[in-house]
Amino acid sequence: IVAARPFTLGIGLEHAPDEATLKRVPLFLGFSDRFGDTRPLGEIQLSYAETIHIGDRVLCLFRASHSTNRCLPRSVVWRRYLDFVRQQRRVAKGPTPPETQMIIREFFALATFYICPRPVVLVSVVDGDTGNIFPMDLIGPIGGQHFTLALHGTSTAVSLMERSRRVALSGVPVEQISIAYELGKNHKKKDFRWNQVSFDLTTSPAYGLPIPGFALSVKEMEIEEVRAMGSHKLFICRTGANHVLSPGLQLSFVQGFYHARRQQTQPLVLATRIA
Repeated sequence: IVAARPFTLGIGLEHAPDEATLKRVPLFLGFSDRFGDTRPLGEIQLSYAETIHIGDRVLCLFRASHSTNRCLPRSVVWRRYLDFVRQQRRVAKGPTPPETQMIIREFFALATFYICPRPVVLVSVVDGDTGNIFPMDLIGPIGGQHFTLALHGTSTAVSLMERSRRVALSGVPVEQISIAYELGKNHKKKDFRWNQVSFDLTTSPAYGLPIPGFALSVKEMEIEEVRAMGSHKLFICRTGANHVLSPGLQLSFVQGFYHARRQQTQPLVLATRIA
């Protein structure tokens, strides 16, 4: 995900596609289980937006124009969608309306996209005496050595990352889910101090950035380019070092419809194994 509003997806490719063809032909992003029942679980119709050249790869950006979620019966999906719409309208009229008001069509596409579990990392960044650590899951490799992160433009960490140009991404063990949620408030915190964290810290091997002692892995990256993409800032990075620190299951986020579907057939662990 490159931005929530407008809802934009980035797909890394080895070669630049023909833009005229992308604008002409129907494009869809489909989701299905990798093992067992491989029937389609969801689909997002895409509209081509632009191509960003990054090293020897390209990142193609697409808008979501329509989506279908087949994880649960259609009546259940639409009932929950309507409940969400009513809730969003109440929140929008309340004392703390959301910073980014997604339109309903794009929210449906977001829910479909999260059928695919998204690994959660803790991002560490330091610039002089100022630093921060916060969770992210809008991340992904483009291919080769490049990687992208999408951070909401209102996050206090945006300017810090733009100045520092170095970050470390730590894999979060599934057992540390409460810490990941607790650190979410750091996206808005202006006076973060490292002595405020409730866990042991160590340093990343290459850049010496503070990282959790419980990290399963650490990916250290240089930020090469920053682009404004509507609601979010897109950070285009080059991987400097990638280390597996300990085995375990990495925490991931997944959409509730898919979670409910998996519970009907087998227990779901929202994690990716690091070994």
